[in-house]
Amino acid sequence: MPRIHFVVHETAKTAYRAQASREGKSLGEWMRQAADDRLAAKRPRKFTVEELERFNAECDARRSDQAEPDWDESKGVIAESRLAGLG
Repeated sequence: MPRIHFVVHETAKTAYRAQASREGKSLGEWMRQAADDRLAAKRPRKFTVEELERFNAECDARRSDQAEPDWDESKGVIAESRLAGLG
């Protein structure tokens, strides 16, 4: 298994080791978990089934029986929105 080495102050090493010990982990295990947690926090969060069902229900509630606007009309709305954002 590859290894990673990095430099820390002795006080930081002592604090890391103490925290790892309090959690019942080796220093290496604690550091790997900290790195994995940091990576996981940066990943896009996935929706739960309940969140997706709620989202779909909200979309269905906003649905209208009216026909959608003509494509040329939609393109005009998009163009106006872009121009409004430039001002």
